[in-house]
Amino acid sequence: MENGNGSKRDCALDTNAMEELGRRLFDYSWDVGHAADIQRMNEGKRGHPFVYSDALIAWIVLLRTVLKTSYRLMLGIANSFITRTGLPPISLTQLFDRCTSIGLNIGSEERFLAFGAGNVTPKPYRITVALDATGISLNKYGGWLAHRWNMKKASGWIKLHVAVDVSTNEILAFVVTDESVGDISCTDKLMELVMAAGHDVGKLLADAGYDSKANWNRYLGMGMSVCINIRSSQVSDRSRPSGRYRGRSYGCVARGNAIRRINKVGRDQWKKENGYGMRWKVECTFSDLKRILMDILRARTRWNCVQETLNKVLAHNLYKNIRVQLRRV
Repeated sequence: MENGNGSKRDCALDTNAMEELGRRLFDYSWDVGHAADIQRMNEGKRGHPFVYSDALIAWIVLLRTVLKTSYRLMLGIANSFITRTGLPPISLTQLFDRCTSIGLNIGSEERFLAFGAGNVTPKPYRITVALDATGISLNKYGGWLAHRWNMKKASGWIKLHVAVDVSTNEILAFVVTDESVGDISCTDKLMELVMAAGHDVGKLLADAGYDSKANWNRYLGMGMSVCINIRSSQVSDRSRPSGRYRGRSYGCVARGNAIRRINKVGRDQWKKENGYGMRWKVECTFSDLKRILMDILRARTRWNCVQETLNKVLAHNLYKNIRVQLRRV
């Protein structure tokens, strides 16, 4: 099988990375420093003190995300490990409350349900970033009832907009919206999150959904190499019988040059000359995320759907980070 840059996919590496992820899911790394974490969390706290550290809850969230289990089943699995360390078993209510509030390094802003940066360490070199979005289906509970009684509100999806490092397929930043929000409106927020996390972006790749002279000018002005696919309506003027091609810059010289080059050599050749084929790596990221962690959200409320999406992103990045480490060995 070939990946986006034409090279063979290393299936053996994928298998080893998946095995290593499974091993890490059942280690006791959260137990190291558990007492110190509890002491820190309870400083100045009023009411009942914390018994379970954030590291422990984060481990449970990761385990539940990868295993794709319900909270009730996760309760039994978690308590089988927790009680072995001498801690009291956690209740279902407490498990749910802690799991739905842990790791919320995200915020809401106007049309965005949530946004945040992935758990990715910046590379010591300039990277190529690809932007894209995908839909994630909402809970399918009661699907027959929705079909039988035409319950349209029972269906739908949310959109996950991402900025991906094409060399590792790690998600550097994400924005969660509903299906009504277009891709282009998330460009600035994604790139803002990527650069705020310390990543040095050398090249930006995106499909025609992100094409605008404002995006070209903004990121060229930041010293990046920009390769955004030009919308078909901007390349040729089909309203004229002569089929006369457009070639004016309209305020962006680089974009105008790209239009003229496409008219001269064709879109496929232009993509090859500019390395646009690497943008396909973001599709590989979506494929891996949905194949390993499912493309359906189990949560029923909107906020819990957002939280579950965040958990999928973090779990995906952990898997990709393991894969990068094994490739270096």
